[in-house]
This record gives sequence, structure tokens and C-alpha cells, in this order.
Amino acid sequence: MKAILFKKGGRENASYTDVPDPVLKNTDVLIRVYASDICKPADAAHYGGYSVFGSYPLIPGHEYAGIVEAIGKDVRRFQVGDRVTADANKPCGKCYYCERGEVRFCDNNEAYGQTLNGGFAQLVAVDEDLVYRIPDSVSMKAASITELVGCAYNCMERCNFKYGSEVLILGCGASGNILAQMAKSSAAATVVAADMVASKLEKIRTRGIETILVDREHYEKHETVLKKQFPHGFDYIIDTTADADLITRSIELLKKGGTFVNYAFQNNVKAAEKVEIDMKLFATRQLSYIGSTFQHFKFPQTLKAIEEGKVDPELAITEVLPLDQFFAGMEHVLNDPHTIKVVFEPNGPSEGR
Repeated sequence: MKAILFKKGGRENASYTDVPDPVLKNTDVLIRVYASDICKPADAAHYGGYSVFGSYPLIPGHEYAGIVEAIGKDVRRFQVGDRVTADANKPCGKCYYCERGEVRFCDNNEAYGQTLNGGFAQLVAVDEDLVYRIPDSVSMKAASITELVGCAYNCMERCNFKYGSEVLILGCGASGNILAQMAKSSAAATVVAADMVASKLEKIRTRGIETILVDREHYEKHETVLKKQFPHGFDYIIDTTADADLITRSIELLKKGGTFVNYAFQNNVKAAEKVEIDMKLFATRQLSYIGSTFQHFKFPQTLKAIEEGKVDPELAITEVLPLDQFFAGMEHVLNDPHTIKVVFEPNGPSEGR
């Protein structure tokens, strides 16, 4: 089969090449991949050679969807021809956190596309327990983004918005796009998305989300507008940028009793930035600062949210390419500010699948 193979981290160690088909274990489902997409933090780290999670040689790609090609002899829940997607995370079930039911913190978590071969290939073999059927009304391209929607769903659970909350989303890339949509379909009364690229904001305005353009050289411009429109500030601010300067400034836009949510992080130890916290501000205004990590086992809820139209993952897609254009797609994600989500079709067009 054809796949993107990283012999080691870094673009110079990667190629679109022939590799052996996956060997099917008794509990595995073999999926013919019709849509797989770039997760910028994880896949850019493989591409740049600075991943802190990758185990090589590796076929990356942890967001994908396809059709069951074959099943292991012990598989009971699926049959050939089923439309499916798969959770990337495979917790050990034995560590301290797994035994406490907190699998998202598993000390020995494996992940397809990180430590196990993933979906930037024509075929991928996945443990049956991590595979989910795609609702008939959900496209392959939308289903391939279920993992990201699950991460946003986890963030929504962490926030647990009160009815009527006012929410600011910093950054409107793929994560910001999905988070803004999910926040809008929650108890939040007002959702505002901020970004430096107008085309990204235009996409989500179709969902009734307010937007504001950010000038990186003059942050005070959008801050002045927001302070006038929301004189008491926001109940929640969710950051998807990992921009320490923007985070530090934006904390000032929280209401008293407000919550800042650290959704983004830099998967690059060398470039990692630290945020300076005004302890007096947090104490006197009784602010909260929380983190939101990856999703684990949120696929049933997220596929239902997609099916019901609460979130439209395809709104984040800006480009669809064949898999042999992987490197061009990565360059677009990294260097074109208008690119949000790039989806690859390893086995030809996914439409109608």
C-alpha cells in the first residue's frame, strides 16, 4: 500500500512510498482510509523533527475515517463494508490513573499516528475497541475530524458553561473553529471569536458567531472594542494560540470570577513559552486558570453532535488533496495563514462513500 512514512522525525526523513499492508491481529479492524487530515500541533512536530510523542519509524495521522476492509477472527461488532472512524488513544488500563478511571492521564498511553501506525496510508489496522460507526448522514471528511471535535467536547465539559455565559475564543484555526461552534450550541449566550486572519473569521460567522479581527502589532485595537462591547469582560476565555503575550493580555478581559482555559500548547520544547500570571489579579478578582487536554472515549458523544448539526467539522476544511500531495498540504498548513484544515484522500474521492 501507499503511505507517508517517517523513518525518523523531520521532513528530510519522510516520503510517500510503498509499505507492507498492516498485519491484522485477532481483535483488529482493517480500515481502508478515505479521509485523513492534518492535526497541526502533532503532525507539524513530526514534520519539523521535534515531536515529544513520536516513535519511529512511523506512519502518522491520528484523524481519519474509512470503510472496513477486513476483520480479525475475534471481532464481533463490525463487518466488512461498515463506515467507521477510530479513536487514536489506547490507554494501558493498568497504571495508577487507568485504575482510577482517569484514562486520559494514562502513564503508558499509546496512540495511532504517534506511537502506532496511523491514517496517512491507504489502510490502517485498529483495535476493535477504538472503532466507531459513522452515522449515515455524516460524510467521510466530517467523520475524519471526530478526534478534534472530541477534544473540543472535552473542553466544553471542563468549562461547563453557565446559562447566559459570554465566551471569547482566541484563535480561529481548526480548534478555534470547532470550539466556537460547540460553545455556540451550548448554554453560552454570546460567543466571540478573535483571529488575525479575516478569512478564518468569515467561515464561522455563518454559524451566528460574533468575530473580531486582531492586529498583532496593535493588540490594543481589538481590546478597546471588546472592552466597550463587554464592559464587565467575559465569563470564559479559551485560548487556542499558545501565544504567551496574547494570553497574558487577554486575562485582563475576564470578568470577576471568570475562567481562562488553556486549550493550546506547543509541541516543541525549544519554542515553549511561559505565561506570566498576575497573582494579585487572580486573587482579588477570584479568577480561575484551567487546562484542557486530549479527548478519550468521547467519540459516541461527538459523532452524535455532528449528526445533530451542533457542529459542522467541514466548516474547518479549506483544502482536500490526494495523499501523494501530503508535503504540499503540510507546507500550506505551516505557511499559508488562510489554511485551516487539510484533508487527504488516500484511496480516491471520499464523496458518496
